[in-house]
Amino acid sequence: MNITSSIFRENDIRGTYPEQINENTIKLVAYAIARKCKKHEINSIAVGRDGRLSGPSLLESFCDGLLEAGIHVNNIGLVTSPLLYFAAKKEESKSGIMITGSHNPKNHNGIKMVIDDKPVSGTEIFDLIRNSEDFGKKGEIKYTDIKELYLEEVSKNISVQKPEELKIVLDCGNGAAGCIAPDLFKALGFSVIELFSEVDGNFPNHHPDPGKLENLKDLIAEVEKSNADVGFAFDGDGDRVGLVTNKGEVIFPDKLMMLFSKDILSRDKGKIVFDVKCSNQLENLITEQGGIPIMSPTGHFHIKKAIKKNNALLGGEMSGHIFFNDKWYGFDDGHYAAVRIAEILTNSDKNISELINQFPQSFSTPELNITVTDETKFSVIEDFEKNCNLDGEKITIDGLRVNFKNGWGLIRASNTTPKLVLRFEGDSLEEMNEIKDLFLSELSRICPNIDINLD
Repeated sequence: MNITSSIFRENDIRGTYPEQINENTIKLVAYAIARKCKKHEINSIAVGRDGRLSGPSLLESFCDGLLEAGIHVNNIGLVTSPLLYFAAKKEESKSGIMITGSHNPKNHNGIKMVIDDKPVSGTEIFDLIRNSEDFGKKGEIKYTDIKELYLEEVSKNISVQKPEELKIVLDCGNGAAGCIAPDLFKALGFSVIELFSEVDGNFPNHHPDPGKLENLKDLIAEVEKSNADVGFAFDGDGDRVGLVTNKGEVIFPDKLMMLFSKDILSRDKGKIVFDVKCSNQLENLITEQGGIPIMSPTGHFHIKKAIKKNNALLGGEMSGHIFFNDKWYGFDDGHYAAVRIAEILTNSDKNISELINQFPQSFSTPELNITVTDETKFSVIEDFEKNCNLDGEKITIDGLRVNFKNGWGLIRASNTTPKLVLRFEGDSLEEMNEIKDLFLSELSRICPNIDINLD
């Protein structure tokens, strides 16, 4: 059995195709998932894929593996991760598997998993991997189109006033969101301008990662050109959203979380989960609005677990994953999050810029990265935690976050790439840069062999 252990990550499974993930390895993964399903007395599961070029053959091999292992398969085909999670909620087993490389480069692919209504880590699946065995009776396969049911249910869930008066630009980045997001907004009656809705795993226009500012240039240009009210961008599998205002400004997801938190807490009091990369201003706003803030490690696996554990109304992280658990299902859904913003807009007399500008201003960097290796990234963080001389409140649930009186800084290891992730915030631009320089100076001192080249 030749399989690369490093592709089995805390949140999911990800690797390069065909070197690390291919038709043979994914069948072994299918056997391992079948073992977990049988342990939980689950005999059926929904399976889908995103628009990557390797998706069709990987999906076929994965389904073959499940069937050989005696698991019945509901193949829902080309979908976003949210559509797969929705399909899993409708399964009696509450289980689903998504074959997706998310926002990673086009030669990557991977797997996201929910079994028995709970997220599953890649590391757990690695522990279950063995060669084929006699599983007994084979499973059966059926093919389902889940999109119409999803459109129908979201339409009943959302309350919009005069949607035709709201002009919205959607940039699907040639990712899987192109198969659902435009139809969703049109079904709700919005005036829609589409960018790159054709699903194309070569991603010919720009990479589908709204967390990187360079990928939002086309959206900003179209919003300004068409005088649109708001613009949304989605990642490759549609579970993350990026927002551009009517003025062409990019809004970080922790500011979106402030907007959602204020809206939800105006109707219902409860807990709201956010990751360590989010602004202090979000925690303050949740408290001021009568909610209970809960900080979580980064990653959809951790956020989902924290939402379920705390029965939270809402969860979100800086990467753009937003999880609604107030009147929706609690999974991360980029196109549903976009619709919730549009819902707020149609029920307000303010535009999106005015709604965002009502929140306190702070100065923060986007997510910054330093390239290292998958083998060294966690040891680098351990060394930094042990040896840094930064004077402030230290939070170590995910890397090291240090809160100062005038802001904070964070350094952590990426769950999905061979990178260190950093973010900084200050009460002023000068203070933000001072905190950033403090962290980078300490990193240079503690780990002199690292090339500190931020990207």
